[in-house]
Amino acid sequence: MLLVSLIGKPSVVFFVILREHLVESYCISRHHPHQLLVFFGADWTGNRSNRRSTSGYCTFVGDNLVTWRNKKQNVVARSSVEAEYRAMAHTACELLWVRSLLHDMEINVPIPMPMYCDNQAAIFIASNPVFHERTKHIEVDCHFIRDLVLQKQIVTPYVQSGDQLGDIFTKPMARATFLSLCSKLGIFNLYAPACGRVLEFYF
Repeated sequence: MLLVSLIGKPSVVFFVILREHLVESYCISRHHPHQLLVFFGADWTGNRSNRRSTSGYCTFVGDNLVTWRNKKQNVVARSSVEAEYRAMAHTACELLWVRSLLHDMEINVPIPMPMYCDNQAAIFIASNPVFHERTKHIEVDCHFIRDLVLQKQIVTPYVQSGDQLGDIFTKPMARATFLSLCSKLGIFNLYAPACGRVLEFYF
């Protein structure tokens, strides 16, 4: 199952029902802008054995999904904000790597690059130069993200939790929500007449 999640379809990274994926495929559009954007999320203390949180992200070039991953965090987060902010820092590294890769291919990426977040407290920390008691455990991540914000490399717009594509990699969800997020990832039923486009939901 791990091999399938890494080289297969992103909808099986957080495994729910494999049977549904036998008639699914991944849609890639030829016509898209070179805007690089990412959705990310984290659960909080989701692992019952050690109470570590799980981070997840999905990166798009235009409306095409290019990278995705979920990973258990290395330390126990003391709050949901801390878990989300650690996920933000990890996701920013991935975003910079994809931009570097596109640069090597002589593809210009507009900046700032959006990192969609559904945690308003984490967004506030990213844009606020004042450190608080709750940020001392993630001080390195805070400096890293704030430097990127100040350099106008990234922005952290708010997205409703129901539209947070990163949650599909970290949390169980209702069938209707799961299928809706799958369609926004570009995963569609082979027998359906057309596939959806991600940017139509957010721009």
